[in-house]
Amino acid sequence: MEYIRVGPCPQNMPLGPKTAIFFDWDGTLADSMPLCIEQIRRTLEELNLPPRTNAELARCNGPTYQESVALLDIPAEKAEDYLRTRQRIEMEIVPTWQRLFPGIKELLQALSSQAELVVVSNGLRDYLRLSMEVTGTAGFFARVQPLIPGKTKTQALRMVLDQMRPQRAVMAGDRKGDFLAGRDNGLPTVSACYGYGLPDEWALADRQAYSVEKLQNMLLDFTQGGD
Repeated sequence: MEYIRVGPCPQNMPLGPKTAIFFDWDGTLADSMPLCIEQIRRTLEELNLPPRTNAELARCNGPTYQESVALLDIPAEKAEDYLRTRQRIEMEIVPTWQRLFPGIKELLQALSSQAELVVVSNGLRDYLRLSMEVTGTAGFFARVQPLIPGKTKTQALRMVLDQMRPQRAVMAGDRKGDFLAGRDNGLPTVSACYGYGLPDEWALADRQAYSVEKLQNMLLDFTQGGD
């Protein structure tokens, strides 16, 4: 894989960490599909909206809350209620429903001594904060970038890169938006094929990791100068 190398910078703006690893959260580190399905199911029930199948609800894990309004055909007059109610219910059930994919904590432990770890997510700030608290992962990350309203993940990642200025960086995710964000910012990408994306999305990444162990090995190799 090719990697981003920050070009010459002004004398008063030194390069940042040697290596940074950017992660998506949901579907890459967190096995949050059950949480997503349950929060939307309860939201629809509370607002007396038609129930949806688990497959329909699963499509909303990854897209932003706003994008899920269209995916679920939420009536315009109910959209604001849907957004507020879903956010409230999400925070209520995170402590009992949020979980990591097996092996993720070990992956973070192995990588955190080799690179600065960063999360760039479409999740809301409070959701990410609470999720990392209940999973015991907050201490692994140098930075967590939540959803920026009106900005794409590509734009959010660019902002973080401009601020951190890593000498090398890589993006790991499970959905199309993760790989496009990495590619459009000049980063190599690795797909977490155990996550929630589809094969045609995973194919957009430079490399495919079909297990957490494979992802860990690929990223460790990257921190040691491999491609």
